[in-house]
Amino acid sequence: MNEQEFWRDLQKLIYQSAKISEIYQTQWERLIQIRDSPSLSTQLIIQTVCYGAVYLTQKAHLNFPAIRPNIGLSGNQQLALEMALSNSPIALISGSGATGKTRIVNSLANEAIEHFQRVLILTHHSASLTKYGNLTTYPILLSKQQDYSQWVIDQLAQPQMDYLPLHLLPDIELAKLRSPVKLEIWLPIIQNKSYLELTELLKPEFPHLQQPRIQLLAYHLKKLEPLLKQQLNLSRAYNNLSEQAVREIANQIRENRQVPVMGTVAEFMQSENQFLWETNFDFIIVEESHYLTWIELMLLSGLCKKLVLFGEVIRNYSLQDSQETLFFNRFPKCFKWLKYHLLPTYVYPLTEQFRVHSEIANLVYPCICDDWVHTQSLNINYQLPQTIQRLIWQDVPHDQVGRRMIEFIQTLDIQLISQIGIITFSIEQRDYIKDILPQDYDKIFVDTVAQWAGNEREIIMINCAANPQDIPIEEMNITLTRGKDYLFLFGDYNLWKKLNSPIQELLNQSKLYKERLIVLS
Repeated sequence: MNEQEFWRDLQKLIYQSAKISEIYQTQWERLIQIRDSPSLSTQLIIQTVCYGAVYLTQKAHLNFPAIRPNIGLSGNQQLALEMALSNSPIALISGSGATGKTRIVNSLANEAIEHFQRVLILTHHSASLTKYGNLTTYPILLSKQQDYSQWVIDQLAQPQMDYLPLHLLPDIELAKLRSPVKLEIWLPIIQNKSYLELTELLKPEFPHLQQPRIQLLAYHLKKLEPLLKQQLNLSRAYNNLSEQAVREIANQIRENRQVPVMGTVAEFMQSENQFLWETNFDFIIVEESHYLTWIELMLLSGLCKKLVLFGEVIRNYSLQDSQETLFFNRFPKCFKWLKYHLLPTYVYPLTEQFRVHSEIANLVYPCICDDWVHTQSLNINYQLPQTIQRLIWQDVPHDQVGRRMIEFIQTLDIQLISQIGIITFSIEQRDYIKDILPQDYDKIFVDTVAQWAGNEREIIMINCAANPQDIPIEEMNITLTRGKDYLFLFGDYNLWKKLNSPIQELLNQSKLYKERLIVLS
């Protein structure tokens, strides 16, 4: 294949996958611009496809000084970060769940923003973006329907000041005292009263809280006094600005190179905002790149100095868009193809996982990826009295899955609520579980697979009341790597083993522990 054939086949793919003629025309016009003035990232992809693995002598000239990650990274992750910040036009970083891809993206984005690089961060699942909410004060969020300048104005009117020290968890009670009106009353009290006096004064304001909870709130307020004072000063300063001044500030923030743009790949591709498509980003960072199509890859490659792809090489990937197979039959998925065909200079595999207990990892990882993954030692010192196993298939009929899950949850210590998560493969099952959860347990995080991307819990329960043939392998991989200490799967074992299950290899393992009946007491 030569370059002319490459663009011809890509045009055919766009035409075949376009829903309406306008989409085809817009995408092809943008690709024509990229073809006529290709970035280094685009050149590297095309030359690799057409001529085999190549090395570009031209550099992206990002020229970062010594790298100082904002969070602790392992040696393996540090090397991946250095590749991502190097002057190469592409860095492809692969790793299964729990290998630290999100931590590397956070460090990469922070480093780039600190050095005035314009950054675009894209994911496949919108839930994955929550990990990057505090990169800067007001990131441009593609999911926001209103005008960005107006959104910034709204934020300026009510600064959130949510950047708590890492050792302090989000506190919903604390947020109730952070409005300008409340701060006017409470800040002098926080400044002038002792910790014990403040605790007593908070009791009438929060009559629903127990004494230990009020003491914790008082501690947080005393600790965060400088931040609360700054928040009040910002609110007062805003109120003294003219409307024109507020607009000018909003526009300056929008044009600031240190303001990243964040959203899903779908949101970016569907955006009609010319500001985005005409921006020459220094970095485009794509997490969950294994979902990218060739069209999306080529469009993104032409908009940046450096393209950094994070993703997984998934076994037996289910092609949701059959048209994708029409583009270069040899290259059904671009991320996987690039991993195995780019020179090692541009590719780095993450081989250590830091989340999943070794007893779970030893069964799960050989079934979901081809790469060897080492489990770092984890300090997990507790054991559920209900079981000596950490990965269990609870064998129950489909129509009893929800009820059995609730019965099992009720055998657990209620103090574990915050550590429990339930994953479902359908909205119907999610809503059913939420409806039947006892009130004492209604704070357990229950949601579908898409909302679990980037999240984790100590104890994960998977609702397998679904047809295994309808579940993509990539979704199953997410569910199997969300649990840190325990993983329980509830479903009809024989049905899942009989049908074409995405975890057939796991089900066939002799070491997989199965229980016919859940222990209730």
